[in-house]
Amino acid sequence: MRLLAWLLVLLNVGLLAYFNMGLIAPKPATADRSIQPEKLKVLTEKDLEMMPKKVAPPVVEAAPSKEAVAMQVTVQGSTSCYKWGNFTKTNLPAAQVVLVRLGLDSVVNQEASAQEDKRFWVYYPPLKTAVLAQQKAAEIKAMGVDELFIVQDSQWRNAISFGLFQDEQLATNLLNELQAKGVKGVTKALHNPGKSLTSLLIKTVSADKALELHKIKPEFVGTELAPAACP
Repeated sequence: MRLLAWLLVLLNVGLLAYFNMGLIAPKPATADRSIQPEKLKVLTEKDLEMMPKKVAPPVVEAAPSKEAVAMQVTVQGSTSCYKWGNFTKTNLPAAQVVLVRLGLDSVVNQEASAQEDKRFWVYYPPLKTAVLAQQKAAEIKAMGVDELFIVQDSQWRNAISFGLFQDEQLATNLLNELQAKGVKGVTKALHNPGKSLTSLLIKTVSADKALELHKIKPEFVGTELAPAACP
């Protein structure tokens, strides 16, 4: 009887071990058939060159400022001649010296003055030296005035110009604004009220020379620079 009991125990242990064989001794992992070594290929340099390339997104350049566009149109669309005026008897020679320095030929034109050509100028009177003019300009800028430049022509050399207007009221408004900011000694005057106007017709002006002329023009108060028909 005891022997039969032991046989039943051994039989149960054997059956338990048989049905749990997968847990006790797991089956060896099978190879992944999705990877086929016989079909692998080492790419050559030529194969790499033939592969499709990734296209980089286009670079979007920043839009140019309105001032830059305006200057570019003025220069690119200009003729090869320019009219520069109106000059006084004193600042005309200085302008001619500038043109000679730039290697440009010019012809002097004398025209009758009209009432509409009168301009009202807001300025600080000329100082004795360029150093004093620069110091005064820096002092005025510190008061919050940015629109100014030091005049370089012979008659008004070292004066500080704030603006030139056809409308006298606009000149008066600017004068009052400057005085309100604490700028003392600034004045308003009628500029170039003479009976005749002198201008220069400049020939064969390249785009580079035109840019230089536009940069120099503010030094000659009351003058205008514009494209003109060549003779």
